[in-house]
Amino acid sequence: MFEFCSYIPTKVVFGPGKLKELASMKLPGKKALICVTEDGLMEKLGIQGRVLQYLSQNQIESVVYDKVTPNPTRKGVMEAAELAKTENCDFFIGLGGGSSIDTAKAASIMMVNEGDLWDYAQAGTGGRKEGKSAFPVMTITTTAGTGTECDPWCVITNEQTKEKLDFGTDAVFPVISVIDPELMLTLPRTLTLYQGFDALFHAVECYIATCGCKLTDIYCLEAVKLITRWLPVVAEDGENLEARVNISYAANVLCGFAQSLSATISPHIIGQCMSGLFPGFVHGASLIVTAEAYYKLVIDRGYVSDKFQELGRAMGEEQEEGRPGSSFLSGLTKLMAQTEMRDLPMSQFGVRKEDIKRIAEISTGIGFDFDPYVLTKEDVEEILEKSYR
Repeated sequence: MFEFCSYIPTKVVFGPGKLKELASMKLPGKKALICVTEDGLMEKLGIQGRVLQYLSQNQIESVVYDKVTPNPTRKGVMEAAELAKTENCDFFIGLGGGSSIDTAKAASIMMVNEGDLWDYAQAGTGGRKEGKSAFPVMTITTTAGTGTECDPWCVITNEQTKEKLDFGTDAVFPVISVIDPELMLTLPRTLTLYQGFDALFHAVECYIATCGCKLTDIYCLEAVKLITRWLPVVAEDGENLEARVNISYAANVLCGFAQSLSATISPHIIGQCMSGLFPGFVHGASLIVTAEAYYKLVIDRGYVSDKFQELGRAMGEEQEEGRPGSSFLSGLTKLMAQTEMRDLPMSQFGVRKEDIKRIAEISTGIGFDFDPYVLTKEDVEEILEKSYR
């Protein structure tokens, strides 16, 4: 016997060359607030200009908010919402990666809710208020990692408290998500890998989380297969469109669907804690640095070994006799070695050994609600100690 409740109201427009359909598709408003990162990358690559052109052809006005930071902040969200109100925008477009999209989602919440964004955070120092709806959001992604194009989540950092928390509400499901893998052909190798592993860990965590279901399993295992097969290919040849299409399908679609049904667990909370404390710590990298030590600890303890065995099988690995779940750890370490990500040092992003206790304390304080096992603050400290380099 089993049961689940699935709700994914997003219209997904997926495939090479799909961006140009922006000029004719029915959109959720008449004037868009477009969120892009402060580095000007979307403009430099010509993508922003194309989006503005297609919107104009579709009789849609637009205003650009170009101050999104790599780990989007509460301040940036409030600024974007204020600009949208001043300019009388009636919907948002997140253009770029997860930071731009999450900013658009969070700002849409503040269009119909009073006060500060953190009033509506449900963990940490958040006010735990219930929000009322949100403005429509559309996404145009240029990366393959977050899955935020198809899920009801956004992740925002409070620059004052150094917390990085999830905001989840059905109101921020994108109305439309345009996923055009051609826009990803120019992504740098390192960023491609950070995002690819982020997607892998979305699939792994949603698969073993206590809130998953049979439908989640289908999405997650297929995503793991595709990422294992195609991430090394796209790492060697970023202009391989077939590889980009398969990685994008796994990361943006399958993992997004999985996150709408399930949730990420303690590895993401630990990683978000690190990138909250150290804003230059790229999210995907914050997951990679602890992955081997984390999964070795839980697999050695025999936790959910049947799940890890299935994940290992999806990665093409066989189970070691007498060591349940070891096939996943073998597949993970091979993939990390193959892509030269196995020895990524967290010290490169500013983390010091003396920060370990604080990271463990903050992350366990947020809580690991959907873990299928119990990890203590001491366990997290052990994982971080073994990961530190």
